[in-house]
Amino acid sequence: MEILKLAAILFVINGLTIGGGYAMVPLLQKELVENHHWLTNKEFIDAIAIGQVTPGPLTVMNAFMGFKVGGLLGAIVAMLASYLPSIIIVTLVTRHYLQYKESWIVKGSFAGIKPAVVGLLAAVLIFLGRSSLTSVPLGAVAAVSFGLIAFTKIDPTFIIIGSGVLGAFLF
Repeated sequence: MEILKLAAILFVINGLTIGGGYAMVPLLQKELVENHHWLTNKEFIDAIAIGQVTPGPLTVMNAFMGFKVGGLLGAIVAMLASYLPSIIIVTLVTRHYLQYKESWIVKGSFAGIKPAVVGLLAAVLIFLGRSSLTSVPLGAVAAVSFGLIAFTKIDPTFIIIGSGVLGAFLF
């Protein structure tokens, strides 16, 4: 029964989240950690971290959470519930988008969605920052990483690897 609840939650969140996968992080955290207590906050952050070191980070994250809830079947159901809404929406929208893309309703909708996406991403930043930046050295690593990504052309892969190596030695 929990697997079906998980599938419904992932289906709705993935179907209604616009702005990329990270916009759904606060919604997933609220449902899986706070409302249903299927994962601890640490397990949730671990799922995000595990996803970041693999291709298809959000798929891996959802599979990890599904596995925690219902084993292998939970992982499979979580992945299916994550992709199905996108497949349905893209199939329906592509049939009519070119016909209506200049409509004031479509343009206005996208104009209204953009600030909401920024707000959701800010919520992710606050959630992950509050959970991950638990000491001054960790805050320093985050600040330096941000600076390197924002103000240099260094490949983020090197920054992530460097931060992991630094963390392994210092923490």
